[in-house]
Amino acid sequence: MPKINVLVVEDEPFLGLNIKQKIESFGHHVIAVVPSGDEAFQIVAEKVPDLILMDINLEGSLDGMETADSLKERFSVPILFLTGNLDESHQKKIKDVPSYRFLPKPFTTEQLRDSISFFLTKPSSTI
Repeated sequence: MPKINVLVVEDEPFLGLNIKQKIESFGHHVIAVVPSGDEAFQIVAEKVPDLILMDINLEGSLDGMETADSLKERFSVPILFLTGNLDESHQKKIKDVPSYRFLPKPFTTEQLRDSISFFLTKPSSTI
């Protein structure tokens, strides 16, 4: 599996750190773990990651979906939503955007690895 740069956007510090450790155990690099959409924009503007792992509920004025939509307009980075709270409208939106996927919380290390691997096996033009 090729090494990729990942941004984790998660408002729960313990969970963000846990996700970071898992991603690094897969051999990837975590650029940062941030709790808000505003901080995600700052990081992505400085160094565009290969993949963003995004919670739906975030600190600040933007939720994860709003943040993802804004990032998608400026950068072509695939986004894996990690959420325990996904209503029907969000599910439909994620399914309708080829560069979006979601993994429901709680998830296993293997499920996280498989979800990240999905993005690595797809040509960027199909994501």
